[in-house]
Amino acid sequence: MDGRHSRSARTRSALLDAAVEIICTQGVAAATQRAVAARAGTSLASATYHFRTAEDLLVAAFELTSTRTIADMRRAGREAVERRLGIIDAAMAVVARAPYGDRMPPDGVIQLTLAAIHNPRLRPIAEEFVEELAGLFVPLVATPDAARTLARSLAGLILHELARGSEAPTETMRADVARLFDAFAVTDPGTTPGADAPHHDDREPR
Repeated sequence: MDGRHSRSARTRSALLDAAVEIICTQGVAAATQRAVAARAGTSLASATYHFRTAEDLLVAAFELTSTRTIADMRRAGREAVERRLGIIDAAMAVVARAPYGDRMPPDGVIQLTLAAIHNPRLRPIAEEFVEELAGLFVPLVATPDAARTLARSLAGLILHELARGSEAPTETMRADVARLFDAFAVTDPGTTPGADAPHHDDREPR
């Protein structure tokens, strides 16, 4: 019994990993149950067993995308502090569209935001992501509301940057983020004397 449960859990995980990868590299429309099953190396029947509808699969995949992206951003924050990187450099590292695998590119969250426009089931996930992202900025700006506005503004800049199609952040993106952070008077934990630990809590995302 335990063996079957373990195999089932591995199959479900493989399906979600495959769905996230397709979303990040090809977009939401490409993440069909059949395509996800093929990428995961399993059958369509297996995909529909674990996720009854394509929407169920999409919702679960975006929940995973949000969780992983926030975890990546927290790691970037820790690295910025440990390596005394400036916050602009840290932001550029997050925005870079590294090949899918070692970390999440920003494509997945942008896909989530766009898909949530027409899918009510995705809206709570998109809002939760904004809250999590804002939480990273709360210690660096004046108020929690300012952190939320900053998080939404940064997502908009990332959307336009991705539309340019470049793998690495452009100088335009860097300048835009610098102006945005300046407008919100964002403090820089990576260069603050004596800053040897991130100011936000280090819990895993919800």
